[in-house]
Amino acid sequence: MTRASTSAELTHTNEPRKPEARTVRSVVHAVTLLKELSRLAVPTSLGDLAASVGLSKPATFNLLKTLEVEGLIAKDDDARYRLTWGMYELGSAVLRSTDLSRVSRIHLDRLADQTGEAVLLGILDEQTVLYIDRGQAAETFAMVANVGRRSPLHTNASGKVLLAGQPDTALDAFLASASLDRMTPYTITDPARLREEVDTVRDRGYALCAQEQEEGLSSVSVPVRGHSGRVIAALTVAAPSQRIDVRSIPDLRDRLLAEATAISVQLGAGVAATSGA
Repeated sequence: MTRASTSAELTHTNEPRKPEARTVRSVVHAVTLLKELSRLAVPTSLGDLAASVGLSKPATFNLLKTLEVEGLIAKDDDARYRLTWGMYELGSAVLRSTDLSRVSRIHLDRLADQTGEAVLLGILDEQTVLYIDRGQAAETFAMVANVGRRSPLHTNASGKVLLAGQPDTALDAFLASASLDRMTPYTITDPARLREEVDTVRDRGYALCAQEQEEGLSSVSVPVRGHSGRVIAALTVAAPSQRIDVRSIPDLRDRLLAEATAISVQLGAGVAATSGA
């Protein structure tokens, strides 16, 4: 029986209306605060948060203090509140326990078969790319990026896609604190240049890496989006550099975008959301 059922249908079937589940108001308010901090994406004062969620300052303070004790938010020196990595850890646990790998499996294998190259699925974890799955054709060269391996965000196409999917505040924080170590002569180590590269990825919707992590190895990567439309993973084809050039990149990009869109839609992202950079 659906909510759209009429009273006549209920009378006819003699099915009693089920009582709605009760909610705990304080939990609802706490979740509302977390969502508001996520939406704002910048450290925010107690007064502004209270006004945003429609609660008194004392009630808001008590909720924030509880969330702080639980490690989900932090209060900066200027008494402004922000989300912490505790929230990210929860989100990462959800991501790993959801259908991302299962849904992606057929698409990874299909891309590997179509391109004859190695295909990687990576997520953002502890300011690195964490590769959680891969597809590889039988004749493909041995990949160095095995499942479970991490790579720096600035040295590869996967990392650039994941950085491009972050809010500006998160990107600013990364560029201000990250050590952009040089892996090869082609690695981008200048924060300003890396920002330009990330902006380019946002504009065109895909990322390129030309021997920036390992000489002789290049890659093309596109974003995978979750139900909210946010970037949750990077889908990447990696191959010897002589096989990723101006002639092959458009075809690799289009194949990647097609499979990434299919994965994103299966994860609940709307078709419109998957067209964003």
